[in-house]
Amino acid sequence: MYFSIKRFIMAKFQLGDKVKFLNQTGGGIVTRITEDFVFVQDDTGFDIPMDPKELIRMADMSGAGKMFNESLKDLPSATPQVLKKPVSIVTPQTPEDEIKALKSQIANLKDQVAKLKHQLASLQKQNAQSFADNILAQYMTNPGEAEVDLHIENLTERPGDLSAHEAFEIQMHYFRTCMDHAFLNKVKKVVFIHGVGKGILKDEILKELKQYDNIAVMDAPMRKYGVGAVEVYFK
Repeated sequence: MYFSIKRFIMAKFQLGDKVKFLNQTGGGIVTRITEDFVFVQDDTGFDIPMDPKELIRMADMSGAGKMFNESLKDLPSATPQVLKKPVSIVTPQTPEDEIKALKSQIANLKDQVAKLKHQLASLQKQNAQSFADNILAQYMTNPGEAEVDLHIENLTERPGDLSAHEAFEIQMHYFRTCMDHAFLNKVKKVVFIHGVGKGILKDEILKELKQYDNIAVMDAPMRKYGVGAVEVYFK
């Protein structure tokens, strides 16, 4: 599927504009504009290809946009929740006391991890709801089953204009969007065709899938896909 971007949306942005991300924290400076993407350099120096509909200029941060930005700032940050509240360790007097103290720390950490996973799931659901349609509808092969080809030529009209890093970021963004829509629309199974190549895209997809609950992951049938696809089942 090609990303379709209306010209009047693209015209909102100019090189050097300061922008914020709508569906995630952060933002940066507009460094390049193509017919498909607005490239935003974040504070780490990376140029991130973004759909212009997911950006808002700092100069436009008023009304609903300002309220949205403020709501993002109110969200608790995942990493500081763990770092700012270290578990107090009481020096044990006996080995039994030390075991109890360690078990207490583990229980506290598990509770924090559960809260962070809940926060992540909530944000993923909000991100999926920002799309008017089910993006997987065009990929359905059977009721409740979809097949998504992540080769970059299927995601943009000019794959040759992108660097390897830019293409990778677009593929991962589309993968995450499909996962969000699968949960939101109660899809039973999605086959992601990642290809072979150097295995970077496959490795990153498998790494991210480990962060999801209530799914099962396995290699897609080799007879049909070779080693270039993975199946995700949603419980």
